[in-house]
Amino acid sequence: MNMALAAKPGAALRMGKGAGARTRGRAASGGGLGAGLVRLVGWMLGLGLCAAFVIAVSVGLLVGFRWLTAAPYFALREISVTGNQRLDAAEIIALADVSLGANTLDIDIAELEARVAASPWAASVSVRRMLPAGLAIAVTEREARWWVGTGRGLFYAEADGAVIAPVLGRRFTPLPVLEVAPEADGVPAGLSEMIAAFEALDLPIKPAEAAWVRVLPGRLELFFEDRGLTVAASTRDWDRGMERLARVWADLVRRSEDRAAREIRIFGGKVWVRT
Repeated sequence: MNMALAAKPGAALRMGKGAGARTRGRAASGGGLGAGLVRLVGWMLGLGLCAAFVIAVSVGLLVGFRWLTAAPYFALREISVTGNQRLDAAEIIALADVSLGANTLDIDIAELEARVAASPWAASVSVRRMLPAGLAIAVTEREARWWVGTGRGLFYAEADGAVIAPVLGRRFTPLPVLEVAPEADGVPAGLSEMIAAFEALDLPIKPAEAAWVRVLPGRLELFFEDRGLTVAASTRDWDRGMERLARVWADLVRRSEDRAAREIRIFGGKVWVRT
């Protein structure tokens, strides 16, 4: 009996330990929930402070930018134009649609470049701010080498035959007429290079001085009105043809027959001269 009585207190003691553990577990769980809530509140407070800081900085930048774009210090006082040949500076500034007094920081450079580039004569346009009060407009113009007749009239055209703008009385420039025969397959792809090779010859006849240049199937013809001379050459071996033309011309000069020549034809590696 004594052993049984001793066992009961032990059992009671073990039960007491289990109850205590559960009590402490509940206390610990309650403490963890409180700490998590504190952390959440702290995180939300920090996020709110960050958002407030970002908003304050944004508002400050906006106010600062508005002040800069209204400050007289940045009022446009000088516009420089470079690279223009056919278009004068006043025309380019008018195309840019910008005037003195405008704030240099408030000018949309991309839009300004697009407005100037809309001119048919503009090949490329670059605009730079010259702070605090300047603007630099650099233009590369297309170069007219021909007159070309179209259904809309007579136009200036580049060396490859690309049409630029109508031939008008203002700043009129006489140029050779480029004619493309209906039976020809358009303007040859290497026309500008062929003309450049002809220009490079040390001859008194230059394509830029021709009255007209005619594109025919497989050949080009150039007419020099002041000499009454037609030069026709095959486009298939143009460079070799130009070499032969230079040698034949030197021979004509040596014999004092260059002024008497009325037609020079270069085909298949051979040259014919008619006087």
